[in-house]
Amino acid sequence: MVVALAVPIWLASRFVGVIGSLKIPVTDLMLGCTPLTAAIILIWQREGARGVVELLKRAVDVRGLARTRWFLPAVLLAPLVYGATYVGLHLAGHGGTVESHLLRLPALAAIMFLLAIGEEAGWTGYLLDPLQARWGALGASLIIAVPWWLGHLPSIAEIGGTASDMAWWFPGAIALRILITWLYNNSGGVLSSAVLFHTLLNVGRSVSYPTIGTHYDPAYQIMGYSVFSLLAVIVVIVWGGRTLTRVRSIA
Repeated sequence: MVVALAVPIWLASRFVGVIGSLKIPVTDLMLGCTPLTAAIILIWQREGARGVVELLKRAVDVRGLARTRWFLPAVLLAPLVYGATYVGLHLAGHGGTVESHLLRLPALAAIMFLLAIGEEAGWTGYLLDPLQARWGALGASLIIAVPWWLGHLPSIAEIGGTASDMAWWFPGAIALRILITWLYNNSGGVLSSAVLFHTLLNVGRSVSYPTIGTHYDPAYQIMGYSVFSLLAVIVVIVWGGRTLTRVRSIA
């Protein structure tokens, strides 16, 4: 269903271009909502409007997340990784001018928040728990990572990304899905943990990666995804692949 919704948007992407120096394809504003749209259709068939409203409430329940000790990891993890990536590469002599988006940051954050809801309400809020029940947390993360990776390839191509960029996005997608599942499960299934983490991933990349033709600058992509992959490996080893928590069942 997500593919059916996305194909016409992908076909239109070559005609509408990108959003200025942010290098975000205009059609990503619609593509980001395809997982949520598919989830709404399926939930409406079974539960009606009440089920849809409940899903959306879970996606924006930041207060619920703030009552757990996983609020800080959800909020700080992405900025810390992107900050370390930027500083490390500049110290190593790999520069590039970062274009300031500070004045546009509130609007950018709001857009990224809505797009994160559009993706995570579908992938995490609707799909993750049933997959975990059958395949475990790690298996579910790997399953979701594949369409998530594939779904971003047209956008990467639209902004000038190479085959290498697309290849590096694959381990990045796996690592990020593992980390999202880890945050979600350890917060007790609070969907806003995934939404906030995803929001800050997109905002962090937009403000910290140098705009030298594309945000998919190979060195920054390789470094960023390598760090996230290392963190994901640590999470699997320490918390265990079955639930990605320290207990036998998901909280």
